[in-house]
Order: sequence, then structure tokens, then C-alpha cells
Amino acid sequence: LLDVLVSPQHNLSLARVLKSPLFGLGDEALVSLALLQQEVGGGCWFDLLQKEELLAHIPRGLGANLMRWKAWLDQLPPHDALQAIYADGDVVARFAAAAPAHQRDTVLANLQALLGASLQLGGGRFATPYAFVRALKAGGVMAPAAVNPHAVRLLTVHGAKGLEAKAVLLLDTDTPGRNADTMTVLVDWPGEAACPAKFVFLASESSPPACAVETLAAERIEREREELNALYVAMTRARHTLAISAIEPYRSAPGSWWQRLQALMPDAVPPALTGGLKSAPDQQVKKPVILLKELPNWHSAPVEYARAAIKNGAFSSAGPDPMSDGSTSTDDDLSRIGQAMHRLLQWGDASAPSVRSAAREFALSPDQGAQAAALAQSIRAGAAAWVWDEALVTWQGDEVEMLINGEAKRLDRLVQRRDTGHWWVLDYKSAHSPQHSPELVQQLETYRAAVQAVYPDATVRAAFLSGNGECIEPGDPSEPQA
Repeated sequence: LLDVLVSPQHNLSLARVLKSPLFGLGDEALVSLALLQQEVGGGCWFDLLQKEELLAHIPRGLGANLMRWKAWLDQLPPHDALQAIYADGDVVARFAAAAPAHQRDTVLANLQALLGASLQLGGGRFATPYAFVRALKAGGVMAPAAVNPHAVRLLTVHGAKGLEAKAVLLLDTDTPGRNADTMTVLVDWPGEAACPAKFVFLASESSPPACAVETLAAERIEREREELNALYVAMTRARHTLAISAIEPYRSAPGSWWQRLQALMPDAVPPALTGGLKSAPDQQVKKPVILLKELPNWHSAPVEYARAAIKNGAFSSAGPDPMSDGSTSTDDDLSRIGQAMHRLLQWGDASAPSVRSAAREFALSPDQGAQAAALAQSIRAGAAAWVWDEALVTWQGDEVEMLINGEAKRLDRLVQRRDTGHWWVLDYKSAHSPQHSPELVQQLETYRAAVQAVYPDATVRAAFLSGNGECIEPGDPSEPQA
């Protein structure tokens, strides 16, 4: 409508206006208008609508309405003109009556948002109608989200500001703090000062120069304050019920939202589970469901590099294995390198960008990132290289989630051989001899038994994939690579 009021020669825009709920003309009326245009030798539809004596299938007064609206748009700011058109044409009611029930809220929200957009451009007073139409055609104006009071809304904390709900669920609240930034800028600019007191190009926040230590400390305090502000916003969105959830983090997360709130909130028990326990206290837990994920193609790097890194003593059999369930994740170098190794195997990519990304995630130096890549490459190219061969594997999955004895666990890798049909539970270990640890062996057997319960008629085997490229099947040392 605005397009044709600004540029009356745009017949296509006018055809859409005539067929819209504003006027509700049918195809027959539009065809007659097109034929009349041919009879009179051209001209635009807007001018023809002013000649009511020629219009047999067009309601009278339609042309006068368009001229009145055009005069308002020519003389008034866009918002004032739209407001007048909405009232004169009973726009909201017409569109509400025409829209299907499931779309009505969205349609009305968009109509109201158009009025809001007219106020945002040029302060609502200085934009010309032509400039307003051009801005709308250029795109970038976000449509509003129609809110269904009976639907679940997924929002960021910042996106939820100003909103409330009867029940609010906070997800993933036990995440570790952000890693130290690199190649960043540190600015010390007091609000009352005319210019910055300090402007520092910082190569790494983990090793700042002496002149930036105090400023960086103040910056970290402000970050912590902002984190608490976000927690306050998140908690106060709930009118009745606030629930928090988390998954086990890859490293300890002191000060996380979960750590702050866990002791203050009771455990939640799903109603279905509560009812099941009351009616059948001896009822067995259902078999866990395994979700298998597709692994992208592996782009291997030279295996010699991996073997050389291991030979040079990057890891020993006595080193800790940070990714085994039941062990405490630490922040020492071996732990973080092992975690990065797992991440690269999960991604299936040891390219330079992926190695750098894993190194940033686990706060590793370039050399430590290279060590993690070397371990991942050694496992991928070692005795169990077949587990990534699509010709030999029917099913494959990484970081497969299972519920074992009521606890959420993750299998590093689960595959099924194409030739034998055997399922293999595979556990990555940076240590060279994980089979010597009774705890790790028992844990692997627990995983194997859980998969066996899902596939009772299949053969399920389990093995460690160690950092030196070995495939170790506990209890069957004579056939570790079958």
C-alpha cells in the first residue's frame, strides 16, 4: 500500500492491495481492470480507479479512498499517516477477520510492528514517505515474534529482559568461565574523563605486562559483576517456579550459576517418574536409548608426526586420564591436552584451524595443541583405524549419551562392524596402558554391559584406544585388534 501511494504507477503493488483484506477484490475484478487498461490505451491502474464511470466490476469509492490516503502520506510523517490509514480503513479488524486462526496473532503483531518501524526511522518525524518505503524494501527490519502463552519460549538471558513467565528453566548453568583472551584490547576510560587513561593492545590476558595488571584485574571484576547481573535477570523472570539444569562440565567450574544455586534449590523429580515409582516400586528402568551421530570425513595428517611426539615422551603410561568418568577433571597440562585430544577425535578433524580451536577451548599453548593433535592422529591411524572406515562400519557414533544406573554417561565412540555385526564400545585414553587400571577396566565393562542390554542378541565388545595407537581389549590380550 505504501509503495503504490508513493509511486502510483506500480500496478503490481496495487493489485496486491486490491486483493488484500483492505479491499478484498477477487480475480474477476482485477482481470476487468487489466482489460480496461488495454482498452483505454495504457495508463496506470491508480488513475483508472479514479474514473468510476468506466468501472463496472469495481466497488465505488475505492479510488477516493486511495486518493485520501495518498494525501495523508504526502502531507504527514509516515507514522501519523499510517495511524490515520489504520483508523480510516479499519485495517486491524479487516486483517484479523481474514487471517486464519493460527496466523492471526502473527499478522496483527506485524501490523503493529509496522507502526513501530515508522517511528524508528528518522525519529518518526523527519523521514519522507519515499525514504520510509525504501528502507522497508532494503530489508533488515526484524519481524516481531508472536508469543503464544501456551508455548515454550527459547530465549537468551538478554533476550528475556522485561519478560516474565510462570515457570522458567535455565539450561547449561555449570559451564566453566571464559578462557583468557588473546590479541585483544584493554581500555581504562573512567566515565568522568575526557579521554582514556590507558589503551593497551594485549597479546594474552594470561601473561599481561606489568603496566596492565591492575587494569586487567579491574576488568575481570567488572566481568564478574556483569555475570551476576545476568544471573539476577535470569532468576527474576520467573513468577512462580525457577528450575536450573546442567551437564557435567569438561573441567571444574567454580562460581558457575549451578554452583551458586544448587545448594539453595531442591532436586526436581519428573511427575511421570514419581508416579511410576509409587505404582510399581520394583519396576526396572527402561533400556537406554542410544543416539548415533554421523562423523564427518577425516582429513589425516602425517602419522609419523604423531608417533614422533609420543616417542619424545609427551605422555607416559602413568599420566592421568582426564576424560574417564568418575575421575576429577583437573586443570594441569596433561588433563587439558587429553581433553583437547578427545575434542579433535570427536570433531574428526585435525586440520590446523581445528587444532587452534581446541587449543583455545582448553587454554593450551601451540606446542600443547600439537601434542593433542599428535595423540588424536596416532589413535586414528593406529591399530583401530578400521573403526573410522565407512566400508567396514555399519553404524558409528561419537560422544554417545547413555543413562546407566540412573547416571548420564558418554561413550567416546560406538561402532558396529559390517562383516561380523559386532558392536564395539571404544574408550579413548591418552595413557599407554589403561588396561592396568582396575577402575578403568571396570568402567569400560560397565559401558559394554549397558550396550549389551540394548542389543541382547548381538555380540558387544569393548576396547581402549591408547595414545600410542594400540587397540587394547581387556580380558582378551591375544586378540586386541580384532
